[in-house]
Amino acid sequence: MDMTMGLQQKLETKMALTPQLKQSLEILQYSLQELETYIREQADSNPLIELKEPSTIQMARLPEGDYSRNISNENDYDPFSQIASGENSLELYLLEQLAMQKGLSRIEKKVIVYFIQSLNDVGYLDCDLEEVAEQFDLSVQQCETILQILQSFDPIGIGARNLIECLSLQLRIKADAPSLTLLFVQNHLEQLADRKFQQLADQYEIEVKDVEQIFTYIKQLNPHPIIEANVQKTEYIIPDIIVEKFNGEYIIRVNDISLPQISINSYYEELLRANADDETNQYLKTKLSDAVLLIKGIKQRHETLYKVINIILKKQNTFLDLGNKGLKPLRLKDVASVAELHESTISRTIHKKYIQTPKGIFPIKALFVRGVTTESGETESTIVVKEKIKLIIEKEDTAKPLSDQKITKILLDEGIQIARRTVAKYREELGILQSTKRKKAKT
Repeated sequence: MDMTMGLQQKLETKMALTPQLKQSLEILQYSLQELETYIREQADSNPLIELKEPSTIQMARLPEGDYSRNISNENDYDPFSQIASGENSLELYLLEQLAMQKGLSRIEKKVIVYFIQSLNDVGYLDCDLEEVAEQFDLSVQQCETILQILQSFDPIGIGARNLIECLSLQLRIKADAPSLTLLFVQNHLEQLADRKFQQLADQYEIEVKDVEQIFTYIKQLNPHPIIEANVQKTEYIIPDIIVEKFNGEYIIRVNDISLPQISINSYYEELLRANADDETNQYLKTKLSDAVLLIKGIKQRHETLYKVINIILKKQNTFLDLGNKGLKPLRLKDVASVAELHESTISRTIHKKYIQTPKGIFPIKALFVRGVTTESGETESTIVVKEKIKLIIEKEDTAKPLSDQKITKILLDEGIQIARRTVAKYREELGILQSTKRKKAKT
């Protein structure tokens, strides 16, 4: 074996974030309220910055609903920086648990925060792992592994993607569960719900009383990691984007009218021109540079936000007229491609921001929806598919409700490529009972 030593030259190209670029990215991801706070903090610490208060502030009522949040990919990362004062205590509780985890990489922490901010109001995960993998440049399997870290947090079942996974997570830590309980949850939950105890007993060659014992045990498990008992307060926010219809056309306006206007203090500017002593001169130059960078960062945020929203609404043009029914499948990378920006920049741009439209006020992230492939190769938004499922069930014969398999066949006949388990998932998300229970409820 040749063990000789030698020197080797290697050329690498690396991009480092300058302080100016870092500040620009931070400003881009701020919501309007966060940006106002940031501006005032900068003004407090910089005597060259003067603020002129806005004349009006446009606020809007936040409608009820579950809106997942997005996070950015900034380099200097602290999980607690992702939660603003007043956020719900569960999110803070989960972030505290994340902070206690040892040995996690920066990207793992980022993905876990993304998952935490994508939980719905009962604690289920409401995001697609394939999209998460694309956004963070990971494999789906890596995202699955990272999700398992979140699912180890308290409350048990947090981060589950459906009822079966939620119950399974609880069962894995319970030593007193009857034999076959986990198997029954993962494979026979509907049969248990329909009380087909004898059928299951025959299949597994056990006593009916054993099946009943499993059924009783499962009933005491929590179907949701979070039980919302408190009445939510009406929440008011300032939308970052306002879309209005004028002479038949939709006009996009970046709502920065509520921000204080920034100008340079004339006294200090004159003092800088007067060539004060070196120390004072250096101090004033630094503060002037900071003020100019702040003004440029806000201007760039305005331009980027307008550009990105314009692209989104061109792709979701029917949404402005039809609401949710008009939403089309849209991913971050679709917008990034047209805007010629990185996906992480799009993520920062829409982070915690809201859009006010004639149809109401929504998180901008709500305009990004997953899709289902049709027979023609096109994609149909999940919202439209859910509406189809709802309509099919509304028109069914109440004496003979349609099973998920029959609904799947109807959709397949319409050219929508969808699996039965996906139909079942969408039906549950719509709050519609399975066919056997619909029949009982209507009799």
